[in-house]
Amino acid sequence: MRKVLAVLALTALLGATGGHALADCSADISKVEPAIMNIPDASKKATAESELKEAKVFAQNKDAKDCLTYLQAAKKTAGIK
Repeated sequence: MRKVLAVLALTALLGATGGHALADCSADISKVEPAIMNIPDASKKATAESELKEAKVFAQNKDAKDCLTYLQAAKKTAGIK
């Protein structure tokens, strides 16, 4: 019985944390998008837009880990910290 409760508690904790990360990713996408649109270098802009597009797909699929991975890549390409 204790093992079952421990597993349920851990599952609830992980579920709550994943939702928070997804919310952070979605909010960050909104903040990063305007900065990416202002990149003067066409090649970097295209790469950052592609990475941001992937982040949006993963956000819609509720995959926080991959959303954050692509968002960080877009930020790095755009020179955003």
